[in-house]
Amino acid sequence: MMHNRWFHRPRLHSPAPGNTRRVEWLELFYDLIYVAAIIQLGNGLSNNPGLTGTLIFAGLFVPVWSAWTSFTFLSNRFIVDDFVHRLMVFGQMFAIGAMAVNVGGVWQGEPDGFALCYAIVRLFLVAMYTRMWRHGEGGAALARRNAIGFAVGASLWTISVFVPQPWSYLLWGAALMVDFAVPLNRRSRQVSLRHPPDVLHMAERYGLLTIIVLGESFVKVLSQGAADGWSADFALMGALALLITFSLWWLYFDDVAGSRIRPGELTPFVWVYSHLPLTLGVTAVGVAIKKAALMDPMAPGYGKYRWLLCGTLAVVLLSVAVLDKITERRVSDVDDRHRIIARVASAVAVLLLAAVGDFMTAALFVGLVTVICVAQVIIDLLMAPMADPHEAHHESPLLFGGAFSGDEEAAEENAQQGLRRVRDTSQFVRKGTPSELRSDLYFHLMEGTWRRLFVIVLTAYIFINLIFGALYLLDDADGIAGLVNLGPDGEPLPRRFADAFFFSVQTLSTIGYGAMSPMSDYANTLVTIQAVVGVAFTALTTGLVFAKAARPRASALFSRVLTIRQYDGKPTLIFRVGNARGNEVVEATMRLVAVTEEVSSDGTKMRRLRDLKLVRDNSPLFVLSWTVMHVIDEDSPLWGCDMESLEKTLVTLSASMIGFDPTYAQNVHARHLFHPEDIRWGHRFVDVLDTEHAHGLLIDYGKFHDTRSDPDVWPDLPYLEKPAFSRFVPGQQGPVSEEDADQHADDGGALDGASDSGRESVEDEEP
Repeated sequence: MMHNRWFHRPRLHSPAPGNTRRVEWLELFYDLIYVAAIIQLGNGLSNNPGLTGTLIFAGLFVPVWSAWTSFTFLSNRFIVDDFVHRLMVFGQMFAIGAMAVNVGGVWQGEPDGFALCYAIVRLFLVAMYTRMWRHGEGGAALARRNAIGFAVGASLWTISVFVPQPWSYLLWGAALMVDFAVPLNRRSRQVSLRHPPDVLHMAERYGLLTIIVLGESFVKVLSQGAADGWSADFALMGALALLITFSLWWLYFDDVAGSRIRPGELTPFVWVYSHLPLTLGVTAVGVAIKKAALMDPMAPGYGKYRWLLCGTLAVVLLSVAVLDKITERRVSDVDDRHRIIARVASAVAVLLLAAVGDFMTAALFVGLVTVICVAQVIIDLLMAPMADPHEAHHESPLLFGGAFSGDEEAAEENAQQGLRRVRDTSQFVRKGTPSELRSDLYFHLMEGTWRRLFVIVLTAYIFINLIFGALYLLDDADGIAGLVNLGPDGEPLPRRFADAFFFSVQTLSTIGYGAMSPMSDYANTLVTIQAVVGVAFTALTTGLVFAKAARPRASALFSRVLTIRQYDGKPTLIFRVGNARGNEVVEATMRLVAVTEEVSSDGTKMRRLRDLKLVRDNSPLFVLSWTVMHVIDEDSPLWGCDMESLEKTLVTLSASMIGFDPTYAQNVHARHLFHPEDIRWGHRFVDVLDTEHAHGLLIDYGKFHDTRSDPDVWPDLPYLEKPAFSRFVPGQQGPVSEEDADQHADDGGALDGASDSGRESVEDEEP
């Protein structure tokens, strides 16, 4: 729709499938001024990295973030882009720039310039909302409440300029409380329910803000390297520190940004305001990373720099834990609660590392912090190994319907083809499963590989000893006898974190070599707690290993193909199963089910499971091989199908076997899926049993899957017209012509290694 570029009426944006808002160029240009403001905040923190400087940084970051968020919500709710709106946005950007220039004055005890500039920023926002209220098309109630509420906050900021310190700071706090209360009060939330925001646009905006604050660490480290020159020590420490930035990027954009908000009245607001400590922490981590890169790798790191890095990193991890609590991954194998536990435990771990950093080198300290951050990425990959490229933050799946193919019918056809290509249930990806119904950790470890089990157990073992080793160092020097070593001159050497870590290993594993022992009440209390943890950890690990190792597994070998041919004058579907281990399986039972796609009379498409009756469905003693046969007669679901129709209707054939294994004294089971392309028409299986072998009965599993074409037993079935394309030749991709098939039969017609005897073993077992 055309509109006047000088002036047009603002319009309320109503998100809907196919009508989502994308980030506009004006918003991206607007973000540039916040880059300058955040850099100034980071410089102030870099020059004042202590507790007081960190608190001032946090106090200044809150109004800067609030101003950005308020403008983002306005751009999200209302559509306007004329000369008047751009003038107000540019005016607000000038005020933000002036506010950034006055950031340094706050650390020097001159906050009036910052407060006045921020008041102007808020007044521009009030003017924008007033215009939406008076001249907009829709959303008047929402715009009116925001305009009035933010005007009160701007007035308090203006008044604070004329109030002496420290009372002016109290007015700052009151103004921020008003700004936060405007969208959070009950009446505003009710209005928001009538005019919901565009969540896709919000996700993109907060993702861009996170990118901006993550870039702070790159700017700081690379600028320092360019100014002082690169050395081996700086390269080592800088690389470790920047790995933390990469991990935080991965953590946000592969976890937080890819999750959906759980239903709830307050959860969207919690999601938005949890980004305040998150972005604040990420910005401060960028400053701390620069300090970490400047540390001497072989000397202990400076205490205030350690606390700056670990304290702000803990804030980030706890913020992510809150976001994980109110969101859920659509494609995840494990309950979301385990991710929350991992975030909180890691936050505690990095704080302990800050406390005991004096007892280790800076390289070890930064390395351990980096390992904890990288572990968050590994945890995320283990819990959600599959990804949905179409899944964004909260959008309805309808938003992407047909968007990639350009044609809805083509998209549906592609989806159906993809569904038919992936028919094994082990290849299915579960999406949208409720978190509480997903796998718990025990199930995840039991179903996973041995490598997964050992990696998780080893990681947990090291993490537990890391925590307790740090806790032991919090005691005085006499807490653990033998922890302090003496130098050549008889003077006590500084305690080492490695010694405390290995003492924890001895305690957890109940080794106790006797060189170190607890002396103080604090140390004995920790030993008592760790002994309980060690017993529980050992019991759980032992139980998992034994349960996983003792699970019975059948060694049934299913033929990779099955045949349809005449047997005893009847069309018969045949496949075979072998006992590769050769042990006894008693009372083995076989079941064969055809999974077909059918369309009902009213046009409903669904998948049906149809049992196929077997000539014999049980074997009292399954030791060698078992040839399974299904006669295709009038009672068979396959009656009336030819090769072409079977390819269209048959999804898969599921063969399942269950029997009692005396070795395990438990039931064992095995399953195999056959697909339409696995059927070989007019073929017979090659004989694998040799009763005349010099050493007795021989079964050759090397030929177990081999078949040979046999034109003499080609089924002359009422439903098979025997067209030219229906002959199959081994080694060829797909059917071939009748002439080529006959030529192949004249040349031998057998697979490599196949027997020429023409005898097929159909006995269940040889005596």
